[in-house]
Amino acid sequence: MIRFFHVGKRYPGGQSALDDVTFHVPRGQFAFLTGPSGAGKTTLLKLIFREEVPSEGQILVNGRNVASLPRAKIPYLRRTLGVVFQDFRLIPRKTVFENVSYLPRILGHDRKAQKKMAYQALRRVGLAHRMQAFPAELSGGEQQRVAIARAVLAEPELLIADEPTGNLDPELSAEILRLFLEINLRGTTLLVATHDRDLIRRHARRVLTLEHGRLVGDAERVPAEAPAPAFLHRPSEPSRPPDPSEEAMATGKVGETGSARAGPAGPAVGSEDTEDAGETDPTDVERTVPVAVADGEP
Repeated sequence: MIRFFHVGKRYPGGQSALDDVTFHVPRGQFAFLTGPSGAGKTTLLKLIFREEVPSEGQILVNGRNVASLPRAKIPYLRRTLGVVFQDFRLIPRKTVFENVSYLPRILGHDRKAQKKMAYQALRRVGLAHRMQAFPAELSGGEQQRVAIARAVLAEPELLIADEPTGNLDPELSAEILRLFLEINLRGTTLLVATHDRDLIRRHARRVLTLEHGRLVGDAERVPAEAPAPAFLHRPSEPSRPPDPSEEAMATGKVGETGSARAGPAGPAVGSEDTEDAGETDPTDVERTVPVAVADGEP
């Protein structure tokens, strides 16, 4: 889903934000990006959605070479992404509904479809009842949930978040992380930048660590059998009477219930990660995307 190949970013004056960064986040993974302030986390995220351009190296997002993407094609890239910012970036004079529904409006959906999509997104984050409220009437946690609803409204393949809990207390931070876990379980790839080490410790996930613009750590912290969060537990399936033939097969006592036949053992299923669909080698990247949209679209 995301591939960085020896990426560097330097600003005018010689300031280096990133230096020789290489990593791969496969489709469906939840990864944290951490490091002290000024380590390069925000710059790295901006490179993913093409707000910045790398000085060197290549970046592939869902198979697209982002570094060489023509300006007219950038809106198509961003329609496959969701971005959540620390400062929410809600429009103060617009209601919650208007803040969330601008994307389907731009895409040409009628008013009924806009309302349906906005309602469904807000319902996912528990704020469907605040559609007509203004940002100033919401708490910090509610404003961040509105920003998340806006980011996931179009069911993006990738969601990136820049310090999404930086302005929230621990309880609200845990609430936001629970939402991210739900989104990840739906198949969305997540990359969350944070310097909150306690938050990272409570959620065993992959952790990419930046220091002074260099990737100095890449730790896979997923336990072998990670229990699902309590809010994700589902009722167990109703029990059914044991099948005598299954019981005989399990115990090895075959007779009255029939004969058990053991076929040759098949090959074990491999556990190696497969390549993401659509991703290509950076030397052979197709640089065309759908027809360009009109100027002014996000």
